[in-house]
Amino acid sequence: MAEAKVIANQRTIIQNQKTIIANQAALRANQKTIKGNQAAILKNQSSILKNQDILNTIVKNQKQILDRLKK
Repeated sequence: MAEAKVIANQRTIIQNQKTIIANQAALRANQKTIKGNQAAILKNQSSILKNQDILNTIVKNQKQILDRLKK
């Protein structure tokens, strides 16, 4: 009886180890995805800053046009 319980526990341990290995592989894949996403976020932030500069220039130009039209 005790031997059967030991064997059952060993099977459970083996299954748990397989699950851990699979989870570690999934974790590595997720970490790669996160790194890729972080790189994309940084690129997008850079684009946003450039776009904000462009918009600021447009607003400045519009103000200059309005000032000239007022004269």
